[in-house]
Amino acid sequence: MEDQKTPAPADTAGTENQAAPVSMEAALQEAEARLSKEIRKGQIIKGRVVFVGHDGVAVDVGTKVEGLIPFAQLTNEELPEEELKNLLKPGDEVEVYVLRVDPDEGQILLSKKRVEADRAWKKVAELYEKGEPIEVVPRERVKGGLVAYVEGLRAFIPASQVDLKRNVNLDEFVGKPMPAKIIELSRKKGRIILSRRVLLEEEEKRKKREVLEQLEPGQEVEGKVVEVTDFGAFVNLGPVDGLVHRSELSWGRFSHPREVVKEGDVVRAKVVSVDPERERVNLSIKAATPNPWEVVGEKYQVGQKVKGKVVGLTPFGAFVEVEPGLEGLIHISEMSWTKRPKHPSEVVKEGEEVEAVILKIEPEEKRLSLGLRQLMPDPWKELPEKYPPGTIIKGKVTGITPFGVFVEIEPGIEGLIHVSELDHARVENPAAVVKKGDEVEAVILQIDPAEQRISLSRKRLLEPPVPTEEKKPKKKKAAKAKGKGRTERRPRPRPAEVGATAAYQTYDASIASPSTTSVKLGDLYGDLLKELELEESEG
Repeated sequence: MEDQKTPAPADTAGTENQAAPVSMEAALQEAEARLSKEIRKGQIIKGRVVFVGHDGVAVDVGTKVEGLIPFAQLTNEELPEEELKNLLKPGDEVEVYVLRVDPDEGQILLSKKRVEADRAWKKVAELYEKGEPIEVVPRERVKGGLVAYVEGLRAFIPASQVDLKRNVNLDEFVGKPMPAKIIELSRKKGRIILSRRVLLEEEEKRKKREVLEQLEPGQEVEGKVVEVTDFGAFVNLGPVDGLVHRSELSWGRFSHPREVVKEGDVVRAKVVSVDPERERVNLSIKAATPNPWEVVGEKYQVGQKVKGKVVGLTPFGAFVEVEPGLEGLIHISEMSWTKRPKHPSEVVKEGEEVEAVILKIEPEEKRLSLGLRQLMPDPWKELPEKYPPGTIIKGKVTGITPFGVFVEIEPGIEGLIHVSELDHARVENPAAVVKKGDEVEAVILQIDPAEQRISLSRKRLLEPPVPTEEKKPKKKKAAKAKGKGRTERRPRPRPAEVGATAAYQTYDASIASPSTTSVKLGDLYGDLLKELELEESEG
């Protein structure tokens, strides 16, 4: 307490008192009051700063001994010693709490921060009860959060309570004012927990309510895709996120929503439904775009060339996506003029980009017929000039059926030798005449480019059989007698000449229906010969 005995402070006090001279009587009364005044531990009293020393701040509390406020008892804030020395200056009035009184040693230990703490805790308790937000400035980053001061009291902001997002950079908040709310208070434990996140959530809920009240089904909105999942995509509409279910993403087909949208995309969508209580909004991106089948007639015409991606293969054809939601079918019969693939995969592959020609548009049925072979020259158009009727060809037997034999004329082009055109004699089993793989000669009877059918004949290249004489029935001889000695002879039919032209008008398609063959089946020339022979035998 050597600083208390230093004469400098006394001079200062004396200088202050010079402005107001006191009488001897008043001085005596003051001295007597100082001697009689008692100070007890726990009291809150007022005093005046006398000087700032090395150990603390000396304060005149109206007793014969000056009180001392150690620097550690000046404030609750952690400040360097230089700043602590500048908190108070001589002459300042200060309210202090009496920590200890030691008459024997002439010491009175005071605390300024205890008074401030009592006042601060009362103020903080009022703020906590009212739930009012406060503004704080984080002083430092510590393990698990930030440290700030409220009314001079140390407070802690957990990292999870700093922002709505997780794993934020806490250093960005140090030294910057932020709003916060007291969420936990315990004076006994000296604990004050603050939260900025609570205020952000309250503000977000308020904005959500405003937005949800404004949204209506059918309304068109714009937002950014913030998340893509297996079942759809979330689109941010400000304070609220809307869900676009995968069924509402596109008119077209896809395996995963990421094939349609990705995070960060700005999209337009229509509101499907709003649930304010559950804070849910359902959106539809495809509803914001026209149904491609409703405008297909305006965008495409029959005969137009289009490009698309093969999205599916079936035994009867390939589906091609011309645009999202608009798929056309290339039937297996429209894939090639000459080839007869057993499966579309022999011509196109799934995922392949192809070009095709529109053959038919049926918007009401949602059908679009496409053709692949129309992009290539039609060899069938040249066949009638190349192989007129009567032309002799050689070809390999590619197939044998009960109704005839198929012969390959050119690669991919086959003609049919009907069973009646195999031989002059009646053929019950075509396989008994020719074998698959045999090379045979035949004559062209007819070519139908529209139906892609070629009728052939083998027997017309064969020598006709020699007619044999048969004994006339007795009944016929009686008829001869009635004819006055003259026998009525019918004209014998002329054998088929080699290379003869077919009688096209006598062709009957019922002999072999188109469902069982891809070419015409010839005519009934052979059947006519049999009828003539029958009549001759009857004669």
